[in-house]
Amino acid sequence: MTELTDKELEAIKSLNAEYRQAMFKRVASEQEGLFVLVDNDGPLILEDTEEDENNNLYSVLPVWSHERLATEYAKENKLESMKAQFITKKAWNESWVPMFKEQKNVLIGFMPVGDGDFSVDDPVEI
Repeated sequence: MTELTDKELEAIKSLNAEYRQAMFKRVASEQEGLFVLVDNDGPLILEDTEEDENNNLYSVLPVWSHERLATEYAKENKLESMKAQFITKKAWNESWVPMFKEQKNVLIGFMPVGDGDFSVDDPVEI
């Protein structure tokens, strides 16, 4: 796994949501895994506050391609108890994706940074 320089970190933060999602998919596939934020209670789950057109509310599991991006997000959002955890491609595909698909109202949030927008999608294998 590669370390991000300050310059690379800032460049990624300046990308729009679609570019960050595309980057996530490429990097997660190359390194055969992804990062989530976890604490003693489990992974960070963001709760949707706005209903969709069918009056559904969703929970969103944010994911990142680099540990530093996840750590920066936790720091910026004052989530001191959260630590970045690497999830292997095998564990993600065999355990996490089936579990979230079963729950129906869980989406994946691709690389949120700061307070900007980020893309969401159904749980998919990498």
